Order: sequence, then C-alpha cells, then structure tokens
Amino acid sequence: MILAAHGAGDGSEANRSVVWLAESLRARRPGVHFGCAFWSGTPTFREAARSLCGRSPVVVPIMSSDGYYARIRLPEELAKGDPSRSFVIAPPIGTLPAFARALETRVGGALAGMNRRGLSPIVLLVGHGTTRVRSSGDATRSVRDELAITFPRTEILAAFLDESPRLAEVAESLGDRPVVVAPMLLGGGPHVLVDIKTALNAPRKGGARREADALTILPPILKWPELPSLALAALDLVTRPPSGRETREPREILDAVRSPAPVGAGYTEVP
Repeated sequence: MILAAHGAGDGSEANRSVVWLAESLRARRPGVHFGCAFWSGTPTFREAARSLCGRSPVVVPIMSSDGYYARIRLPEELAKGDPSRSFVIAPPIGTLPAFARALETRVGGALAGMNRRGLSPIVLLVGHGTTRVRSSGDATRSVRDELAITFPRTEILAAFLDESPRLAEVAESLGDRPVVVAPMLLGGGPHVLVDIKTALNAPRKGGARREADALTILPPILKWPELPSLALAALDLVTRPPSGRETREPREILDAVRSPAPVGAGYTEVP
C-alpha cells in the first residue's frame, strides 16, 4: 500500500505526518507493507511506482478531494514509473462518506462549545480548489451539503483558496459574525496558519473586528485521530471481496477495479 500525498518537501511537518501514518498502519495491519510517496518530497509518485512495478500496489491518495493531483498528476506519474499500470488507485480519503462523518463530529463539538457561550456561529468549509479541475472543489461542496442536513439550524458555507467563491470574499461578507472554520486541507502550513486566520481576522467596514472567542479553526486533516481508519477504509474498499463473494481471489478483485484514475465508489463503514 502506498500513501500518496502532495507533501511540502522532505523534512516538512506534512511529510513527516504521512510517514507517521504509514508507521501507525503497520501496527494495525502487520501483513501489509505500507510506504509513502509525494508530489513534493521523496520518494516521488514515479519512484514509488517503479520500486513496486508489477506487484499490484494499492495507492491511497491522502488527499481531501478528487482534484488535479488525485485525478491527473498521480496516475500520470505512477504510470511513468510502472508502464504496466499494475497499481490500483483507491478513492481519495476526502471523498469517503466516513470522512464526512468524522468532520461532522468535529463540527458538532465546536458548535456546542460556542453555543454554550451564547454564540450562534456559521460553519465555513475552506477547500483549496482549482480552476484546472472542477472536481477539486466537489468534495468540499458535498461535505457542505451533508453538514447542512446534519445541522439544519446552522448556516453552512464553502470557500476556496484557488477558485470561486474565494476565501477573502466570503470572509468579508461574514462581517464580525462568529465562525467555525473547517479546513478541507491536509496540513497545518501557511494556508491554515496564515491565509485562513488573516482572512477571518481582517478588520471589516467601520473597523469592526471579530472577537477572539468568536472564531474557532478546526485542526487540519493530518491532525485527525481518525486518519488511520480512513486510510484503511480506502484500502479495504478496493481489496476486500464484495458480500457473498468471500472466495474470490485477491488478484481477481484488483483486476476488477484496476484503473489509472481514482475509483469513485463510496464506503459505508470505518474498521
């Protein structure tokens, strides 16, 4: 199994977190070899595929959406390292129904905390997005819609760093209203630590500022304790036989789902 992430360069907190994830999964699945691959870092997607060429590795995108890197760059680079395309690409973890449920729990806790202080916050999901691939923002929009069902009395909004509606524009429209921000972002780099805070803490018209206790920013995805279970959910989705077909050979299962592009099915249970 290859955990494929964008990364932020060798030695970065983001890359170290993915390496830690692989190590934690080895203890949970001792019969599986877990490795990592990065767009920005080593080994690269291409190098990881080359090292396992012909061994049918399952590649799990540790990514929040089925966007540019999951849909285009990852399969292209894997194919350069393994022209036989023996690899299987699982759905990105951010597209799994279990991902939305984990986020709902975190959002619910933050809302309850603000409600106890007499505040009625808006929930703002912040995705990266891109104009290159429309599907990049789909995961954020899908989770927004699910949260709207779970929390019908709370206004749920989505904003993006690299497509419309832009974070700065949405933040400006909120004025000084209390906000719970859910970053649909993997790491805690500049996007979370700088961009989001700057946009939400900027002074509004008339000089009004949001009170410190009226802004809650949830941890980025790489900080979630549910992350190992989400990675295993994606793995199991493409390796476990369907109900009633327990005698099916593992190779048959891989052949049935092998594709150079991410598989788009959902998942209903976190192990």
